[in-house]
Amino acid sequence: MKSPASLIVTLLILASLTATLALAQTYNLPIQHVIVVVQENRTSTNLFGQDTALVANGFHLVTSGACGTQTISFAPYQLDACFDASHAHTAWETAYDTGKMDGFCQIPSGVSGCNAQQQQGIPSCLVNGVATPCPQYTTVNASQLGTYYQLAQSGGFANYMFQTNQGPSFPAHQFLFSGTSEPIAPTTTDYRFFVAENATFPKTDKDKHYGCLADVGTYMNQVNPTTGAEVKGYKPTYVAAADQTAGYPCYEHRTMVDVLNSTTPNISWKYYSPGQNPPSDGSLWNAPNAIFDICVPSGSTTDGTSTCTGSVYATNVVNDLQLFTDLGANPGQPQCALPQVSWVIPDGNWSDHPGTVGHDGGPSWVAAIVNAVGGYNNDGSALTTSCGYWANTVILTTWDDWGGYYDDINSVAIMSAANGPGVGGYPGTKNGTYYVYGYRVPLLVTSTFAKPNYVSGANVYPPVCPNSYCHDFGSILNFVEYAFGSGGTSLGEIGYSNWHYADHYAQDRGKAPNNYSLYDFFNFKTKSPFTMITGAKYDTSCFLSPTAALGCFPGYPKPPDNDAEDGDVN
Repeated sequence: MKSPASLIVTLLILASLTATLALAQTYNLPIQHVIVVVQENRTSTNLFGQDTALVANGFHLVTSGACGTQTISFAPYQLDACFDASHAHTAWETAYDTGKMDGFCQIPSGVSGCNAQQQQGIPSCLVNGVATPCPQYTTVNASQLGTYYQLAQSGGFANYMFQTNQGPSFPAHQFLFSGTSEPIAPTTTDYRFFVAENATFPKTDKDKHYGCLADVGTYMNQVNPTTGAEVKGYKPTYVAAADQTAGYPCYEHRTMVDVLNSTTPNISWKYYSPGQNPPSDGSLWNAPNAIFDICVPSGSTTDGTSTCTGSVYATNVVNDLQLFTDLGANPGQPQCALPQVSWVIPDGNWSDHPGTVGHDGGPSWVAAIVNAVGGYNNDGSALTTSCGYWANTVILTTWDDWGGYYDDINSVAIMSAANGPGVGGYPGTKNGTYYVYGYRVPLLVTSTFAKPNYVSGANVYPPVCPNSYCHDFGSILNFVEYAFGSGGTSLGEIGYSNWHYADHYAQDRGKAPNNYSLYDFFNFKTKSPFTMITGAKYDTSCFLSPTAALGCFPGYPKPPDNDAEDGDVN
């Protein structure tokens, strides 16, 4: 006879499977879950520059980059780098150099955080006539990226996936959650002023709170769509009186959540954010805390004590460790509670963000997510509770921004306004004026329905966009919108025709019945069996609880703040 605990687990699994079978008959695609994994701060060139199998399969890669009139050969370097190059919008402007793509060596490299030994092997550039270490021209050691290489081979890889925005993490996460970093809905004053940078803080805020939990005096520079200059811009009127200042980072507009809630029943979702529960810590990477109607801040503060009080926030924004419990991977409390749409953000201890030596858990963390969906731990053992998610789940793993690293593809030139309706570009006159598009970032597509060993845009150079192989953050949003629609019709879009949302930029859709983004990655008539991702340095057990994480990563729970050079001031 089963114990009460095991009976409850069995009932949960049966309920999940029953719901899955019921829903499978109504959606456009035979999938029930989309997991959006958001890693950090790498270009495609930097992260996959040593994946010879991927290059042989059609990944466009150069082996050197321009630094003014110099040509700098790439050099290998460890994933957990000592340096952290600026990836601010102002740094993007410098690297872009009005289209010459030769100013990467001119941006702040962060190499001052490296000792003399750590600087060994970093390429040297002549910057203003002075020989200078230039880590912007490094690629990551292949020995640390075996799990990522396996993912690229077992599923799909995007040759031409572009960061939609031209800047750092905060606005990138807004694009991934809301489709934009514009602060307010049209046609309110300043709605076209994209938030361009991470925050600038008052000197009193040592903990650096973001979003609607930011302390009085915090602001984020925005791009003036007429001049391209950075200004404080939009002043919110719905927040506490003391916070009604230009650039205060609390916004009021639709997000992807509004689209998911447009159906009956609603499409379930969670945002798995770094930080302890509750994750209402004003984190840079917690996109929902910057949306007023989701967060519902408790009030103005000068000491970081404001919290999000909204019921939607409390229900759906959880600690990123909770994902493994929801996947059934936590033997202490297994659940089959994965929502239909998930955003999953790494803690700083297992982020790919450079700048902290020893923090190399990112590839293991992503492998643990994929292996758990397949019913396994990183050590190869089967989960005690299998939820059967491999049969109906798509995992989309991308990187939120370019991290200051070199890439040779000029997305602005190939995504210009002249190329098609709804396509803007810097400094285009349509969508995204002065802030679209950024450099290539990786995108890995993992699913039983994903074409194995597939490169979208293989052996294409130069790319011609819009096209089926041209992707951006909006492609992810559009895919979700279509996947959970029915009758060949999507759930709808986040924005409106006169609002510059990222799901309007996406031009990688085919004709019916493939009128959705990322369609070229899939064959829904064929299922591939799950293949274990092997060789992870850290086991799944490291990501199950705060105690376990602390045992594997001594810096847990507080992630390192590596974005000081991107606009933060103390």
